[in-house]
Amino acid sequence: MASQIKPFLSRLRRYFCAYGGWGAILRSPLFLLAILLTGLGYGSWSDGDRWSDLSQSLIPNLLGFSLGTYAILFSLMTGRLKRALKAVKNERGVTFLEEINATFFHFIFVQVVALLWAFLYQGSALADLAQAAKPYWPCAPTVFHIAQAAGGAVGFALLVYSISLIVASALAVYRLALIVDPADE
Repeated sequence: MASQIKPFLSRLRRYFCAYGGWGAILRSPLFLLAILLTGLGYGSWSDGDRWSDLSQSLIPNLLGFSLGTYAILFSLMTGRLKRALKAVKNERGVTFLEEINATFFHFIFVQVVALLWAFLYQGSALADLAQAAKPYWPCAPTVFHIAQAAGGAVGFALLVYSISLIVASALAVYRLALIVDPADE
């Protein structure tokens, strides 16, 4: 099992670096929009499981579409275009091919995290733990409700961010379409 974990984590680190790390996420207008909409839509996550039901109904379809688009895009890309995209690097030294790949992978990764968060949120382990701790720690239900609200906010933000990343993926495809073959000029 350890032989699979190390390469898996290595690939995740490579993607995260190619994407730009936490700085790229936290400075992203799409992430900031998700945070703003989470604040404005507090009724969707502060009371009940509406957001998690929405995540579980929307994200699987979005994920299927995203994976299909990702596969089609990279299967239609010619070897010549891949070589050209590998030759050009951004200011961080990441090739354009890896940057586009990281953009699509980020889109898919955030969707998976949002879906898993929704599944975990609807689990009862924390509620059961709070109930069991109540006789020994009277403020356990209050702490649970605060944790539940925070978990709802994170889940709703992940849902909104995963949907807003459609724009980033579309821009990556748009950028590809703007590339002009030097032989055609």
